[in-house]
Amino acid sequence: MLTAGEIMVPDAASIAERQTSLDRTFDIVLRPISHAELGEIRIDKDLFAVGRTQPPFASAKPELVVDVSRRHARIFREGASAYVADLGSKNGTAVNGVEVTQKPHILKDGDELSFAGALAFRVNLVPRAMRAAVRPVAVTLTPERADLGLQQIVVTSFPFLVSKTDETFAQYREAYPHQVNYLSRRHAHIYAEDDAIYVEDLGSTNGTFVDGQRLDEHAVRLEAGQHIAFGGEHFVYRIGLEHASGSDATVTATREPRAAALADDADRTTFVGTAHSFLDIFCTPPALPQDDEINPDAPPQAPEPGQDARYRRGRIETFLCELNEALGGSGKVDMRRVGRWGGGVLAAIVALVTFVYFQGSPQRDMQALMSGGQFQSAARMADQYLARHPDDATWRAMGTEALIKASVPDWVAAINARAFDRAHAIAQDMRVLARHNPDAAPLVENIDWIGALQSFVQGRGGPEAPIRIYRDEAPIRALTSRWNDDPGEHQRAFDRITAYVPAFSAVYADALSHLRKLQSDDSVYVAALDRIEQAIDTALASDRFDALPAMLTDYGQRYPRLAGLDAVRADLDLYEQIDSEAHAGHAQVVHDRLAAAHFATPPFAAHAGALEKLAMAGGRGEAAPAH
Repeated sequence: MLTAGEIMVPDAASIAERQTSLDRTFDIVLRPISHAELGEIRIDKDLFAVGRTQPPFASAKPELVVDVSRRHARIFREGASAYVADLGSKNGTAVNGVEVTQKPHILKDGDELSFAGALAFRVNLVPRAMRAAVRPVAVTLTPERADLGLQQIVVTSFPFLVSKTDETFAQYREAYPHQVNYLSRRHAHIYAEDDAIYVEDLGSTNGTFVDGQRLDEHAVRLEAGQHIAFGGEHFVYRIGLEHASGSDATVTATREPRAAALADDADRTTFVGTAHSFLDIFCTPPALPQDDEINPDAPPQAPEPGQDARYRRGRIETFLCELNEALGGSGKVDMRRVGRWGGGVLAAIVALVTFVYFQGSPQRDMQALMSGGQFQSAARMADQYLARHPDDATWRAMGTEALIKASVPDWVAAINARAFDRAHAIAQDMRVLARHNPDAAPLVENIDWIGALQSFVQGRGGPEAPIRIYRDEAPIRALTSRWNDDPGEHQRAFDRITAYVPAFSAVYADALSHLRKLQSDDSVYVAALDRIEQAIDTALASDRFDALPAMLTDYGQRYPRLAGLDAVRADLDLYEQIDSEAHAGHAQVVHDRLAAAHFATPPFAAHAGALEKLAMAGGRGEAAPAH
């Protein structure tokens, strides 16, 4: 006979449960495997930097960390999980022998985490020691130059990502296109650690500066009154900090009077009250900068010792190479020889050839539709063109932009109205127009995934609704696994959509909130349901049900949002009664009771036929397996 301990999990929380509670009750501990002298590393912050110049690695023997990059990796908490993300390190990061590349890897209790193939640690999730309450902090960035028309930025939720695609800075694209372009997509982030505020450059092209000093691979703590600049001398701000003090949340202001006055004028202030995602910040390596993204006035980053300078192919060279190939050449251009022609001659040639090349072309008509805001017509035109020229990268980009701008605003309106069928229909129409465009197709799939996520969450009563056994497990797994297969790819897709349609960002943020809740539910509640279902299958296979009632009672108390356990108890009681009649050989009684019975629990329903066979056999032997 099975005991309760053989079916039920121990009272200690499972790994999944511990991981779900990670952000509140557990710390991450790295215990050395390869080099004991490194000692144990306890991570009780939301963000931990791994690099040979970062503590505690900086104090290790040089020969131990020589293969670790200066900006090697980051370990961070996101929602209910802990992640490690490699930052393009030279010698890599691995979890259980699997390389961490462009997307982050979720860390679980017992994982083996290694850096540069040399330093190996065992990951343990351990109870967090009591910590003092952290005072909320707000950051104000007041423009240093009032004549540029920049708004003050007030940040109350962290981390805050500085990005040229975010509306905080993208709003200036029309007035200052070059200066906005000098910002990177993932330029820097400002984050809170206890009651202190830090800024870290993310390997941006043109750098982040605090009081005129360009940041290296280390985060820097910010102080009130300092100056911070992103990408050069245009986006320059004076830092202000506000700390809530006392139980009444009285605010101690450290801003200048001018900053406080600006904050009172909502029309001249950008308020950032929703945190960005560490996944968004660290999951995608920065792309190589193009010529027009490099600020010639920004001091260069000092290269890492031994690092070779990389030759980057700019847009001018790309254009000349493609032009050379189109005119029957090899497709290669010696830019040193081109440079000797002189800027005026080169500009004249480029202008003349461009005019001839595009005169009367469909691209001009496409651009006219886009300029006129006729995005639906432009999307159809791009689909028709790409059906004949599927490899044309320019038309792919134009078609993607047209499709997103034509359809996503209506899709957002449908989602906000909870008209999920209409939102799905819009996504289906987008699929048709993306059938010849491999650039647009992944964006459409991500859009429809958000629609499915929102539909599921709202359809079951909101994110805090009960988790129903034998009903919610599959959709929760499908929705979360779709995200987990490549978080970086999804982040890139959503960034691109938001750049075209800023209103999408609110739906995206809402979906991420729901996703994190579903990930938590998957780790705790769905995992609990898995154990219940496994116990039911084991009991049915062994024809022993002693431990199931106690397990159902225990889980009902431990997991208050589990739903459907009453139906399982009722099915269990009924099944045991009929099972007893079957073992007694009462074939007619079993037949009549099964005819009147309705089992809501799939395994009981599947095994019901075996009871009748057992009864007809006179109750001798074991029940026949269900088919």
